[in-house]
Amino acid sequence: MKVILKTVGALVIMASLSACTIATRAYVDPQYHQATSDVIHPLVQPIPVQVTARFQTNEKPTPTVDAELQHQLEQALAATGVFSPTTDANAAARITVTANDSSDLEDARHRGFHTGLTLGSTGSMIDDNYEFTIAYRHAGGNDYQAVYKHAIHTTLGKINGPAGATPTTTADAFHHVVSDVVMNFVWDLQSQGLIGK
Repeated sequence: MKVILKTVGALVIMASLSACTIATRAYVDPQYHQATSDVIHPLVQPIPVQVTARFQTNEKPTPTVDAELQHQLEQALAATGVFSPTTDANAAARITVTANDSSDLEDARHRGFHTGLTLGSTGSMIDDNYEFTIAYRHAGGNDYQAVYKHAIHTTLGKINGPAGATPTTTADAFHHVVSDVVMNFVWDLQSQGLIGK
C-alpha cells in the first residue's frame, strides 16, 4: 500500500508539471475472495478477543501502517459476528496478525517513471502481494496459525486492469483485502471445529 502511494505521488507531480492527469486505479485480486458472509455462522455470544496487528514492507516493520491495519482487522472481525474485539487484558482469546507487503520497489519506481514520461499514454501495473500470518490462541487450548495471501494491482495510465477485477481506490482495495482475509480465517476456524457454529 505504501509503495503504491509513493509511486502515485511521484506521478501526480510529474503530471501536474505537464498539465496532464494520469489515471490510477486499484484492483483487488478476485482469486483470494473465497469465504463470504453466507458461510460464516455468527455466534449468539461473539468471542471477546484482543487483536494485535503489525505491518511490514518486504519483511521490514512499517509501524506507520499498524494502527490502520488494526482498525481494519477489528472492523472485519466484528462484522463476522463471531468475534468481539476488546482491549480487555483478561480476554481469553487473542489474535495476532502480521501483514507483509512484498513489492519490488525498484521495479515500481521504473514503471511509474516510464508511465510519467509518456504522460500516461503507456500504462503500467504495479503489484502489491500481501501475506497475512494469523495466529489464534484461546485459553481453552484452541490454537491455530495460518498464512493467507492476497494482492492489490494498481494501474497507472492507459492500461486495462486484471480480468474479473473492479477498479476502486487504494484505501478501499486495502479494506477489501483485509475483509477477505478475515472471512477466510474465520471460515477456516469454524470448518475445523476450532470455534462454534
